[in-house]
Amino acid sequence: MSERDEGVDVAARHALGWLVFGNAVGLLMAVLLLWPSWNPGEWTYGRWVPVHLNVQLYGWLSLPLVACLLRGFEVGRSRVGGWGGAVVWGWTAALGAGVWSWLGGQTSGKIFLDWKGGALTAFMVAQGLLWLVLVLAWVDRRGGWSRVRQVVSLMTLAGLAMVPVALWFASSPELYPPVDRTTGGPTGASLLGSTLVVVGMLLALPRVMGLRGGGWSGRGVWWFYGISWVVFGVSEGIGGTHFDFLQIGALCFLVPWTWILAKDWDAFEWPAGAMPWRWASLGWWGVLVLSGCLLYLPGVLDRMKFTQGLVAHSHLAMAGFTTSFCALLLIILTGKRVGGRVSVGLWHVAALVMVVVLADAGWREGGGGSWMVDQPMWRTLGWVVRAVCGGVMLTVSSIWCFQQRSS
Repeated sequence: MSERDEGVDVAARHALGWLVFGNAVGLLMAVLLLWPSWNPGEWTYGRWVPVHLNVQLYGWLSLPLVACLLRGFEVGRSRVGGWGGAVVWGWTAALGAGVWSWLGGQTSGKIFLDWKGGALTAFMVAQGLLWLVLVLAWVDRRGGWSRVRQVVSLMTLAGLAMVPVALWFASSPELYPPVDRTTGGPTGASLLGSTLVVVGMLLALPRVMGLRGGGWSGRGVWWFYGISWVVFGVSEGIGGTHFDFLQIGALCFLVPWTWILAKDWDAFEWPAGAMPWRWASLGWWGVLVLSGCLLYLPGVLDRMKFTQGLVAHSHLAMAGFTTSFCALLLIILTGKRVGGRVSVGLWHVAALVMVVVLADAGWREGGGGSWMVDQPMWRTLGWVVRAVCGGVMLTVSSIWCFQQRSS
């Protein structure tokens, strides 16, 4: 899986570059919380928020998946192999247009779906270019593939063709995901459904990448995956709030996956350098699921949902789990290590400390209005620790980016 591929290598470098940029913006935001007067003109804290969120999602998380598509469709071996790098540059250019748009105050107002106007058009064009290159590679390479691979890849292309359309509609302020109208929070079923998509990605990773070995329990894993979707459908149809046992139980249906995925991945042979990131992915995943179930409980969600507790959970998902997953994917695709023992350890320690500090701040914030009115020492100290952790993560990710470009 480590053969050189220009498109894949470019995607890896760009992904790490966006990680560095996103971390730099995050550090700037942490500093602005301590010294609001440092806001650079119209580029205030509120305008940096969508930049920080979206470059992490559409840059650091998405580009490794783009690299996976380029490798899976064998773009580098096809007649359009030279277009692999162009696709990545087009993606980065569209994301850059998004950054400029968000800093200019142009946004749909929907978290992670801030695309609007020209930036939205540019991103749809970038996705269309990627799809076109994948189609041309499929036409050129399908003759050497098995019938099953041809069908699966064709179905993948059909699904990808709908992504720009879905993004166009999802970015509209008139459309919003299901929420519990009595509390303003999400339903347990909606959280289950969105997380099952991640479970599917984790199950697919070693199989799509062609790692040797086999799933821990064969068809049993896929049967349970199907049952999980049935639970989602039933609980979503019935509805309810986080005070209802059905909605709580639906979300808690994710808990067995913390053990199942660990056993399933253990049956595969992973490349050199993957071990730290593999266990980090599973560890952060377990904490993410268990903490998510805890946060959804009555009394906890009501206190934490509109506080920095949500920010803590987001960092747990992105800085912890997503970063580990993306690093693992890049190692498999490029054959290059992402960080050494010290830098990887520093990243996880900084991420963990930041999550704990933000969660504590969120709990205190939900307990009373003094957080907004007074200047308690614990708040200032928490923001200082947050900024220090951000500085560590920026430094570490910069080292990773430099190593990727120089190797």
